[in-house]
Amino acid sequence: MTPELALQNLLEGNKRYVEGCLTSNNLPENRSILAKGQAPIASIIRCSDSRVAPEIVFDQPLGRLFVCGVAGNIPTPEIIESLEYAMNHLGVSLIVIMGHTSCGAISAALHNEFVDGLFAQIALSPNPDPDECAAHNAEQGISTILGSSIQIEEAVKNGFVQIVAGVQDIASGEFDLVAQTQLN
Repeated sequence: MTPELALQNLLEGNKRYVEGCLTSNNLPENRSILAKGQAPIASIIRCSDSRVAPEIVFDQPLGRLFVCGVAGNIPTPEIIESLEYAMNHLGVSLIVIMGHTSCGAISAALHNEFVDGLFAQIALSPNPDPDECAAHNAEQGISTILGSSIQIEEAVKNGFVQIVAGVQDIASGEFDLVAQTQLN
């Protein structure tokens, strides 16, 4: 699936979620298909916040999203290696960095001075508004991934992979894009 088509699929699913018209289901009879393997259309880096569930927010059944979760949706080395696996072995062509409003990790980084560890990696915007920082942090994840993975950088340069960043509004459910790599 092309990155553009995968993104369109996710955004259409988010629209269904926001409107309360979900079409995705995870029926017991689908388990035998899932047991045979996976063919995700996108990789998602999500915050580990319990209110952020990409399969629900993008109205996708199990097996369609390769989801990596960590507080603050930080592309850690382990997350980046997982993205490389999804790209190289599962054929994923879209990477989504999914921030969200009311993020506890962002608030912790705003109100504490971390010198090392995960929270020190959160990219805060010059504007100390938490939601502005969530968008900025998601956007900065793109350059972190590109600067940390030659494989992903080459795939983006060659037009095989696209990386997008966005923020889910917890109250409305809406996912808004804030940045994306440009395909050739």
